[in-house]
Amino acid sequence: MNVREIMKSEARFCTPETNLAQAGRTMAEVGCGFLPILTGDKRVEGVVTDRDICLAVAIRDRKPSEITVREVMSGEVYSCIEDEEIWEALHTMRIFGVRRLVVLDGQGCLRGILSMDDVILQAKALGDEEFTGPFYSDVAKTLKAICSHPMPAVVG
Repeated sequence: MNVREIMKSEARFCTPETNLAQAGRTMAEVGCGFLPILTGDKRVEGVVTDRDICLAVAIRDRKPSEITVREVMSGEVYSCIEDEEIWEALHTMRIFGVRRLVVLDGQGCLRGILSMDDVILQAKALGDEEFTGPFYSDVAKTLKAICSHPMPAVVG
């Protein structure tokens, strides 16, 4: 099973100039906690999470509408390619301790988002020999690795 078969292809995104109020509204509208940040040429420049927004507002004395995504975004983008096998994407999640990956096409442009939620919904306890998707044991192993990575607080 490859990433394309599991990912959410209707990924919402924002730009570095988007303010945190709008980014938060976008997340609330679609029920997600993660937005890729795109440049003008559709390349992923960074990501912002609901946690980033919450911490940024908590440590600044400014309204969310006055803070741009550029000020709080993470420039570290963990990604996979849409044609990758799901095992490779889970390995990336384990190594970097992340629950979501930006999914790119062969040219490096945004194609979607792969989250642990997507993987869990496709996982099975057992499968016939034609099942190439993730098993519960793969999900547990990945979640254990993710949970062992401490989450640093946003500063500044």
